[in-house]
Amino acid sequence: MIETGSYELLSFEEARQKLRFDREISLGLFDLSTFRIAYCAGDFAYVGDIELYQWMWCDKIAGLVVDGDMTIDGDLMDNSFDGSAAFVLARGNLRARTVTLGGAEVVVRGDLRVEGAVFNSSSAGRCEIGGSLYASHLVTDDHATVVAGRTPARSFALGYVDPTMSEKLRVAESYLDILTPEAATEFDARSRAGSEVVVRIVSAIRSGRAVLRA
Repeated sequence: MIETGSYELLSFEEARQKLRFDREISLGLFDLSTFRIAYCAGDFAYVGDIELYQWMWCDKIAGLVVDGDMTIDGDLMDNSFDGSAAFVLARGNLRARTVTLGGAEVVVRGDLRVEGAVFNSSSAGRCEIGGSLYASHLVTDDHATVVAGRTPARSFALGYVDPTMSEKLRVAESYLDILTPEAATEFDARSRAGSEVVVRIVSAIRSGRAVLRA
C-alpha cells in the first residue's frame, strides 16, 4: 500500500482537467472513471519499489504525474502484460535502481538514470524518454521504447523496434544473444524465450544478478 504525503490523490476526471495528462499518455480501453491519479507538483521521492500493476488494482491509482524530478530508492516495475497497470508521467528526470516494464506506460520528459538495467517486454507497453537513458543495459522485447537522447552501449531489441530507434538498438535473434552463457543455460533460453523465461530473467535483474552480457 502506498503512503500519501508528498503527493495528492485526485479523482480521475479532476486530474485530467487540471493536469491534462491525456495529451501525453494514451489511456487505452479501460474505464478509469472510478480510479484516482496521484499528483506531485514538485520533486517526488519514494523509498522502496513501485509496482504499477499493484498500484492500479490494489490501490485503485491509475497513474502518477510528477511535475518535477522523480527518485525511487528501489525498482520501478510492472508485472502486467496487457496494459492494465498504472502509468507514470515524470515531467523532469527519473532515477531508479532498475526499470522492468510490462504493459504500463512510462513517459519521462528528462533523463532516465538507472543503476542496473532497463528491461521492457510486452507489446502493450510504452516507454518514452525525452532526454538520455543512463543504465547498464537496455533490452526491449516487442515493446515500444523510444529514447530521444543517448542510450547505453549495450542496447538490444527483440521483435518490434520503433523506426526512430533503429540505429540505437542492436537487433538480437534470441535471448541467447543477450544473456550470459550461464544464465542462458539456467533459464533454458533457446531460439525464442517464452513468457516463463522472461519472468525469470526479470526476477534476476530485479535481484541485482548479472545475467545480461557485459
